[in-house]
Amino acid sequence: MRLSRQQLLSISGLDLSGLFDDDSDGGSLDAYYCGQLSEFVEKFPVYEADFKRALFIGDNETLSDILTELSDRLVGIHAVDLVQECEQAKESVGAAEVDSEKLESDLLSFWADVATLSVDIQMEQYRAAEDVKPKTRRYPAVIPGKRFSVLVVDDISVTLNLMKAVVQDAGYDFHGVTSGAAAMDFISKFTPDLFILDIEMPNMSGFELAAMLRENEQCAPIIFLTGNTTREYLHKAVKAGAIDFIVKPVNPYITKSKIKKVLG
Repeated sequence: MRLSRQQLLSISGLDLSGLFDDDSDGGSLDAYYCGQLSEFVEKFPVYEADFKRALFIGDNETLSDILTELSDRLVGIHAVDLVQECEQAKESVGAAEVDSEKLESDLLSFWADVATLSVDIQMEQYRAAEDVKPKTRRYPAVIPGKRFSVLVVDDISVTLNLMKAVVQDAGYDFHGVTSGAAAMDFISKFTPDLFILDIEMPNMSGFELAAMLRENEQCAPIIFLTGNTTREYLHKAVKAGAIDFIVKPVNPYITKSKIKKVLG
């Protein structure tokens, strides 16, 4: 799928310097590069399934092979920083003495960063397919002196504590609740400027909560927290109102960037 230059440049994690030089081959290069992005997105769920299976059983040889192939894919789409992270991950996997718990934590964190890139590419592809222009997205009105507030809904307290630190570090007011019911109670008294909703929650999913928020005339943007990055799942989330996604495990730097992209 062909993306505009503006859409390509909006995808963080890519180094596109030199890609858009004004020469006779510029148009074909753009099209070729968009094809590379699509191949990466299509292949990523297979990498992810194989990677997590190998990580679970402790198959370091397979992990190394997957990381090697993934590194080549990341080079092809100019994801320079992730290429470096991938090479570091390969070194960690191949180390003679390995702290298995730390290795697993580091690898899952790296994988979430790669998944975030896959999600961001898919979001721009979706917007291109649906012809969604930036100006049609709903953002909070900028009011001088107003301090934006963010409501985070997640049934895991550890995630809420991490999100609290990120939101407050970004300069916004944080509110956190652990269920959809608590979120509905909150909006009966307050009106947040941004919702960040975990999708997989007991009793009321993030999708169901998003629908109820809209039914109650809550028009603030919604960012979903998710560990599922398949195309079908993301499209379902977009139809439920998602303007963006934060991939678990949460990367504080990427999360802060995404929140500030919405709220400014």
